[in-house]
Amino acid sequence: MPKNTENAQAQRRREAIWSAAVSTAMRLLMAAVLLWLRWGRDGGSFLSKLLVIVLVLELGSIVPIWINLKKRLEEIQGGEEDAAAQY
Repeated sequence: MPKNTENAQAQRRREAIWSAAVSTAMRLLMAAVLLWLRWGRDGGSFLSKLLVIVLVLELGSIVPIWINLKKRLEEIQGGEEDAAAQY
């Protein structure tokens, strides 16, 4: 494998990991804001229930991010992008 291909793969791996980490951090920050907004609300109100639903969706979206990262790293390692770039 040529040296520049290895460098390109390493760069894509770093970017993919960084992207997943930033996305996770943003979702955790949003979840914290939603939890803070819900803190003073009556538990039975519509807004409180809506905040809980959005909070669960935010936290639930973290798992697919890391699953997608794993698949992306496998694609980078397998060289699919390098092969596609030749066309």
